[in-house]
Amino acid sequence: MVLVPLLLGWVKLEEKKAFATSVAVILPICAVSCAVYWRQGLLEPGPALPFLVSGAVGGWLGGRWYGRVSGTLLRRVFALLTVYGGIRCLF
Repeated sequence: MVLVPLLLGWVKLEEKKAFATSVAVILPICAVSCAVYWRQGLLEPGPALPFLVSGAVGGWLGGRWYGRVSGTLLRRVFALLTVYGGIRCLF
């Protein structure tokens, strides 16, 4: 929520590069979090597998479509996903 605006404002990255950079930052954070939960015995591979596979497929598709998607469309899709996630958290 904060990284993209910071990359746009302070670092002056173009919009698409800011989104791509924020996704690249999320990967190592998720990997470390996964390792911590695994080490503590709090991560069951079975229930986590669909999320890992869908995340890998989404990352691959995002990489393939990176050059073809406009910044405006990317911003709108990201906003819709954020709103959808917020609504799901409420209910």
